[in-house]
Amino acid sequence: MIEGDLGRAGGARIDGTKGSLAFGEGEPCQETEVVKQGMTATYFCPHCGSNQPSYEYWERGELKARCLTCGYPIVEAAIGMTSPPSVRSKVLCIDDDKLLLGLFTMLLKDTDFEALTAPDGPSGIAAAKRERPALILLDVMMPEMDGFEVCRQIRADPDLTGTPIIIVTAMADPKLNVKGFQAGATLAMQKPFEPQKLLNTIKTALALKASRPER
Repeated sequence: MIEGDLGRAGGARIDGTKGSLAFGEGEPCQETEVVKQGMTATYFCPHCGSNQPSYEYWERGELKARCLTCGYPIVEAAIGMTSPPSVRSKVLCIDDDKLLLGLFTMLLKDTDFEALTAPDGPSGIAAAKRERPALILLDVMMPEMDGFEVCRQIRADPDLTGTPIIIVTAMADPKLNVKGFQAGATLAMQKPFEPQKLLNTIKTALALKASRPER
């Protein structure tokens, strides 16, 4: 489950006469001066989980954008990117469930992502080092090596320290998030899950990575 500061994202309105952009309904909010009036573009909105019409505006000399559907801010890395990259981003799924690996491959078939799979921890680590995926989906309960140890070994590779790792497991453990974060995971979600929710989680994790400066 991904939690964010969505409480203030409820709706956006544009006041063309005042030259301002205001967000929220029924409560006072600080209006932002808009230098570029009427400039709209289409960006990926992490809140809506899809491409949405967005309003571009200048604030303190920086170009920013907000989703016109929900008012959520667009991550800075996405501003100016109006079309998907020509190269499909690789997403590696490490899971001993062959059925799930097949469903995962089918799910990403018609998306901007290329599906890679590994049936166990050791082969998953090898695939991660070889393929350098943009993101890794990782099961916890696997033979030979559990997902937490796989996560720790992947994080030990300097080239993979910044790769988002999402733990996806059916394990009922109230401390799943804590254990996952301690091992180096970025996010955690429970099985079973809706396919669209998984896609949204992948896109959000990649958007968060893109919004952070490289170390």
